Amino acid sequence: MDEALKFWLLFGFQVVNAVATVLVWLFVRYGDRNKQIDVRFDGIKSDFDARMDTQDQRIARLSGLVERAPTHNDLSELYKKVNKTAEDVSRIAGEMKGLNENLRLILNQIAAKGMQ
Repeated sequence: MDEALKFWLLFGFQVVNAVATVLVWLFVRYGDRNKQIDVRFDGIKSDFDARMDTQDQRIARLSGLVERAPTHNDLSELYKKVNKTAEDVSRIAGEMKGLNENLRLILNQIAAKGMQ
């Protein structure tokens, strides 16, 4: 066989071998990486599904709480009752001050004139 032909055949096989080696390395390198990414995405998806299942329960629980929450009218009625109670307590405090003053006057009269 001619030396030049032998050289080009060996050179061609080496080029094919180098290209095949690079392709195999790329497949192994990024093929495994894709599998790892797929595994991670599957884990993320299952975690998300689990959280969404609990999210439905949370939304149902919050809906129940909102239905039982006091309305604006309920709060206004409560505000009116609190104001009425505050007015009554203020009136009672005023009456107690008046009674206290009357009692002091009576005690001053007793102290000044004695019990007759």
